[in-house]
Amino acid sequence: MKSNIDAQADVMTLLLDAICVVDAHGCFVSVTGACERIFGYTPEEMIGRPMLELVFHEDRVRTLQAVDKVMGGQLQRHFENRYVRKDGEIVDIMWSACWSEIDQVRVAVARDVTERNHADSMLAAPRTDCEAVPSWILSASPPQLIPPGFAPIALSHQDHTVMLALATERGNVSRETIVHALGANFLHYDQRRLDTQMRRLRRKVMEACGLQLPLTTLRGNGYHFYEHIEVRR
Repeated sequence: MKSNIDAQADVMTLLLDAICVVDAHGCFVSVTGACERIFGYTPEEMIGRPMLELVFHEDRVRTLQAVDKVMGGQLQRHFENRYVRKDGEIVDIMWSACWSEIDQVRVAVARDVTERNHADSMLAAPRTDCEAVPSWILSASPPQLIPPGFAPIALSHQDHTVMLALATERGNVSRETIVHALGANFLHYDQRRLDTQMRRLRRKVMEACGLQLPLTTLRGNGYHFYEHIEVRR
């Protein structure tokens, strides 16, 4: 039989949220719950690391402003910012946090609200003709991706194949669909290669134009390109 401690550990791994404890210097001292599912890091990889290192650079100033409020005694609820996962994916996190004066730590609960936010954005978007909406363009000759308002980004044949699968299928695209588009056998395909491919695409776009590739990872299922993309042969 499992001990009570083991049973409690099993329950913690089933939580949808991560419970983070951060010291007065901003370093993680404890992370439990859905830590790896949300951030991509194990608790051991996060403990001792400055919290701000994982925050998306554009959100760091207002994150520090929120931290000041919490350490000033305000109970922070429903604060949202973006974090960069270990795999390079940017996720939206909603926080509830408080400061313990006695223990000199911040205790915060983190929830991944990325899919919810993207769904809300799609519902709120005005219904207009595609021609009136700036769109991403995927070109086959030569293989390149053109972000709205930016210069073309050259793609490898494999990059183009993956992007074409995402653009052609539209909506949620399964991992199996993408692997088949690459001409591989899904049952024998190393899924880590696909994760690496997506990280490379995101990084290529970010480095070329500073935009985040509008691609959501549907964990365990596939991917969703959530902006309009025009395919040119």
